[in-house]
Amino acid sequence: MSYTFQAGRMYRMPTHFGPSLGPRQGENGRTFACIHSHQAAIYSVTFLSNRRQLDALLPPGFETIGEPLVTVTASYFTQIEWLAGRGYNTLGVSWPARFKGERDEAEGSFLSVLWENLCDPIVTGREELGFSKIYCELPEPRVLDGTTTINAGWLGFTFLDMQVSNLKRQALP
Repeated sequence: MSYTFQAGRMYRMPTHFGPSLGPRQGENGRTFACIHSHQAAIYSVTFLSNRRQLDALLPPGFETIGEPLVTVTASYFTQIEWLAGRGYNTLGVSWPARFKGERDEAEGSFLSVLWENLCDPIVTGREELGFSKIYCELPEPRVLDGTTTINAGWLGFTFLDMQVSNLKRQALP
């Protein structure tokens, strides 16, 4: 006898493994309250770039707006309820952009790419939210003598080596 889908439950491929657990569906279909979840350390660096070069990276209908300021953000999340208290790390690159379509317009931060170091948030974010997420190695930051070093790589090839100092602690809203 074949399996049947349970109404109101979310499935991912392969569906024969049953309803999928993830950030939007826990065990037995429960949602996560996230009352005491999660902790985050976020490091952002912004620099002036070249508008023409940024525009060349945008899809049709988009353009860079305001100052061509690129922000690189490394985030380290821990104590995440849907990951059973574990965490993951992200690295994003964004800049201010405008979309002007035939009917709709929007302005905001264009997230060109979001690297993550764990399969679960990559799959759920891509499939359920449509984020352009890809994998990278993103170890915890190293802190020594007031300098924080952040590295990102793929199969041993380092593509980001960022050092920041004179950091100021800021509470998130």
